[in-house]
Amino acid sequence: MSNRRDFIKKAGMGFALAGISGSSMAQVAGSAIKQGSTTDFNVVNGAEKVVLKVTKPLFCPYYSISTPAEKGGGAHYYRNDAFNHNPFTVPASGMSGSPIIMDANGKFVGFMTTFAFENSTFSFDGVETLTITVPQGQELFIDESGIGDEAWKAYNSEMMSRLDIKPMIDHPRFWADVEYCTWVEQKFLSTKGHEHFNLLNHNFIANYLDKIIEYGYPKGKMTLDHGWGTFPDGTINSGFGSWTPDPKKFPDFRKTMDMITEKGFTPGLWIGFPKIHAASTMAKRNPNMLGSWRAGEDSNKSDDIRWLNPKSDIFEYASETIDRFYKMGVMKFKIDMSYNTKSDMLHIHKELYKAAKCIDENIEMEFHVPDIFFTKFTDVTRTNDVWLNDKFDWPARVKTHYAVSLKSSPGRGINLDHIGGNDTGALTEEKYLQHLEMYKSKIGYPCISLLPHHISQKCVDETGKYLWAYENGNKKIISDFYNKK
Repeated sequence: MSNRRDFIKKAGMGFALAGISGSSMAQVAGSAIKQGSTTDFNVVNGAEKVVLKVTKPLFCPYYSISTPAEKGGGAHYYRNDAFNHNPFTVPASGMSGSPIIMDANGKFVGFMTTFAFENSTFSFDGVETLTITVPQGQELFIDESGIGDEAWKAYNSEMMSRLDIKPMIDHPRFWADVEYCTWVEQKFLSTKGHEHFNLLNHNFIANYLDKIIEYGYPKGKMTLDHGWGTFPDGTINSGFGSWTPDPKKFPDFRKTMDMITEKGFTPGLWIGFPKIHAASTMAKRNPNMLGSWRAGEDSNKSDDIRWLNPKSDIFEYASETIDRFYKMGVMKFKIDMSYNTKSDMLHIHKELYKAAKCIDENIEMEFHVPDIFFTKFTDVTRTNDVWLNDKFDWPARVKTHYAVSLKSSPGRGINLDHIGGNDTGALTEEKYLQHLEMYKSKIGYPCISLLPHHISQKCVDETGKYLWAYENGNKKIISDFYNKK
């Protein structure tokens, strides 16, 4: 396909344009053909319906909703069955990528604007027909050449230009440092349900860092995960919206942050900003912060988590919270629980990011929604949550989460999350080392969570070799999945 005439001719075979006005047809006929790149794509504007013949399975990186049977693998991103999806309103359950679809032969389509997102849908008949609703104001990127990844790079480049996303070139040195995180260590040491949320305290952090120093590992970031804060009504969920340190666990939180710094590490903090509970400190102070109930559930139970109201003053809430810990020395924030409708999450992420950057542009903001429309409002995307459990195809999940992160977050940093995974009951030396091997040579910085002496001395040694190879290498952490000019 090298010119408009060829495109329109091909459109007669691959499209069905239903109920289109003359002006809309003119917009299709005037679709942009981009030259001088490795791909030759088209942009369709306001075509109402575009129909493509596709080959399944269809790769849908935005679709991270999994059944229990799929949870440990990456199969939910690949669809063989019929579906009707709006990638802008689907819940970002775990890790939801850009609003694009790629078929088994590399045919590629992607939405290009959040305008008219309410009616922008992908519909697959389960056989070979993909129907895309492109309402007025929406635009669709189409590349039928069959060179899927090159088409995705071209899409990213076009979107980066449209959204004014500047690829990260220079960044504070500590952003590329190895990260140590308490989460899986908490889970490993837990002996009963929910105990891991109550294990974090000053001595836990001191002992963890001393072990890293004893190993002789490179120093880096030290992130306190879920469990450092207060639980006002005694339930774990009431901590969402109560972002103050538990005085029993941390009598002097600044002293803990100073201790982390004095040992040679950069303090980091997990915060589940997008969720909020009615019993939380913030909700009691400002009930307008309470948004909808959890996606897919009808509930009015007082002990249920709510989503943060995206129309509330999130900037002020985030500014107050981030600044409080920034003044204690925290320079990295791990933002979690962005599982609500993506159109709501986008607004929340934007306000959180702006708040942090108004305080100090050197603060590292890490998120887990790798979507081109979120990219401008993040510094680092993590490859999020893998269970190394043989009941699932966990290597496929590792690969898919990495691919979705890398390809949906062009020009941003990648966090190679939780080496060894989250399922401490299923972890073995063999699986830990296999997971570690999968991350070698990958773009992104390593994140160690479980202290590997719990597994074996070999895991300690091999992890050290990997971390020092990374530390002494070029520390390449920025996704280069776009066409550079």
